[in-house]
Amino acid sequence: MNKAELQEYITGLIIAELESGSVPWHKGWNSHGLMASNLISGKAYQGINALVLSIVGGEYSSPYWLTFKQAKQLGGSVKLGEKGTHITYYSKVTKKDKDTEEVTGSFSLLKGYVVFNADQCEGITVPTIEKRDPVEVIPALDSILASYKNRPEIFYKEQDRAYYSPSADTITLPSLAQFESAQEHAYTLAHELIHSTGHSSRCDRWSKEEEKPTRFGCESYAKEELVAEIGACLLLTMAGVEVDIKNSGAYIKNWLSALRDDRTLIFSASAKANAGATLILGEVKEEVNV
Repeated sequence: MNKAELQEYITGLIIAELESGSVPWHKGWNSHGLMASNLISGKAYQGINALVLSIVGGEYSSPYWLTFKQAKQLGGSVKLGEKGTHITYYSKVTKKDKDTEEVTGSFSLLKGYVVFNADQCEGITVPTIEKRDPVEVIPALDSILASYKNRPEIFYKEQDRAYYSPSADTITLPSLAQFESAQEHAYTLAHELIHSTGHSSRCDRWSKEEEKPTRFGCESYAKEELVAEIGACLLLTMAGVEVDIKNSGAYIKNWLSALRDDRTLIFSASAKANAGATLILGEVKEEVNV
């Protein structure tokens, strides 16, 4: 099967999965124990609070947070001189008739409070986060990385996301111990490698202002995700690595929904994905076993 046939084959499989639409997408790594959570309730913070605590929490080893009062409740205290982090919550306020006490309405009131990371406290017991053994790295990845000339640096860190940074030209992935399998690690790395081919020193996909994936969820971001996902399938298949087409199809469907389900975008994204995979692999053999 030559390169053009392979591209058509992979695209066809993805289209078939889009049409079946039965499998929800799942990420290939475990974030348990890494999300900012309240130490008392064990619940992960949501929305803007999750974002704020993930940024501030980078300097701490613990994912757990609690208020000054909660630290005392656990028999401990906040260390002297430690500064807390301000977060918010909405409190529901009910309006009642003064005479009849009948409920006449309700509204949400934004309130703020201060939390401290468990590392900022003393005298409290923090749950131990279960550590898993790292997954193996598929040998084919070594040849992929060796063929990728002038590739970005790759870093591993215990975190809940995988990303490529165009400004730093680096890829950062969750730790190998977080991945569910060697295949999931290969799939995630391939996705980010394809993203990196959009850099101006490579395929230069973002030279036009309207094509830059400036923010999560915008149209240009969604289109770039299509390129990266199709490219990951092509790249791994070319290297002889088994690919989870069902999961890729589900992931792509999520982004197509943001693009009003325009399936014609699959074909333009496929061409860009093929260019990225070809750049990474250098000279691609004409015959590929699928």
